[in-house]
Amino acid sequence: MSLVSAIWTTAATIAPYLLLGLVLAGILHVLVPPDWVRRYLSGRGAGPIVRAAIAGIPLPLCSCGVIPVAQHLRRDGAGKGATATFLASTPSTGVDSISATWGMLGASFAGCRLLYAVLSGLLVGWAVEIAAPKTSEEETGVADPEPQPERRTFGQLFSRAWEHGFGEILFSLRKWLLVGIVLGGFLAWILPKGIFDGWLSHPVLSYAAMLLASGPLYVCATGSIPIAASLVAKGLSPGAALVFLAVGPATNTATLAFVGSVLGRRALFAYLGAVVLTAVGAGALVDWLGAVGAIPAIRAVIPMQLSWWENASGILLLVLMFRDLRLPNLRKPPPLEHIVKFSIPSITCDNCARHVTKALKPVSGVEGVSVDVASKTATVQGNADPQALLSALADADYPGRLVES
Repeated sequence: MSLVSAIWTTAATIAPYLLLGLVLAGILHVLVPPDWVRRYLSGRGAGPIVRAAIAGIPLPLCSCGVIPVAQHLRRDGAGKGATATFLASTPSTGVDSISATWGMLGASFAGCRLLYAVLSGLLVGWAVEIAAPKTSEEETGVADPEPQPERRTFGQLFSRAWEHGFGEILFSLRKWLLVGIVLGGFLAWILPKGIFDGWLSHPVLSYAAMLLASGPLYVCATGSIPIAASLVAKGLSPGAALVFLAVGPATNTATLAFVGSVLGRRALFAYLGAVVLTAVGAGALVDWLGAVGAIPAIRAVIPMQLSWWENASGILLLVLMFRDLRLPNLRKPPPLEHIVKFSIPSITCDNCARHVTKALKPVSGVEGVSVDVASKTATVQGNADPQALLSALADADYPGRLVES
């Protein structure tokens, strides 16, 4: 099998299940009230922690996109434990992630991953709640009044579901999903079968290797699935694969920085320790259950020959992933006096950039908007009123300040 063929096989195998997950994500976004999560996670104690673990199951948020949501929850009164639970469990329990896991590693592994994500989220939240007790400044959170239901036509609901599933979610996933597909295909192509049958078959060594790899080799919860499936196909134990899938999405640098800065240093150590310990424990349990026959055998689902619908799904996925890309604009930029630049600290990912662009474009006088995620800035071309632009950013929950005009 050539490298290109291995990469395409990986993409086409995951595509049908990922597309199904994105459809369900859009439907859930339409059906679930927008403020439901915030209203039910406010406050401290066991109740918010349990609800935070359960709330993450239908929410298709990636490891990066979950941070702004958690920031809103914390600002609106969610306890430290509930916030940590939401951060740890949500990226691995989204319908897109579980659907893709089912497609590449089977129903048994998908069920184990879902159960682990919920239970580990509870333990992580409990550990953080104990390690970081309530401070005098911490709010208890007050639920807002029930909003009046908004009447929408079927066309509006379909458009909203499409934009969320195949717009916001897919575009926020595509960078790391592409990395995961390419890396997974590369590993399937270069690694000899049975490479993990030797000394790496020892649980301590394989789990340690996956812990070390999950940090620098970070991709999002969905993008890491092709990598894990390729490793399992070469002989890695399902338990070690679960360690890799569990630790990476929950311990990326952006998440750890958020926990340390917003929840505190003690909460950071409790969060990191609980994630690692629960991942290793769950991995060992999955391997033991498989060895004694308590759960069906877990194997990677990587077909040698693709069906027509898998090929079609792969093509459709690639078209949808990159449908918004355009050729570079070679037109002469407007004069400097028509450029306004804003600093927006809450920008963390490409999905945030889409929301900022969507908020600024309708403002009168705007001719163009460009957002730089790395510098957390937005540049607006045109003659729009800077105060109107700042107001639009605030309304979209991305407050900013003028840095250049």
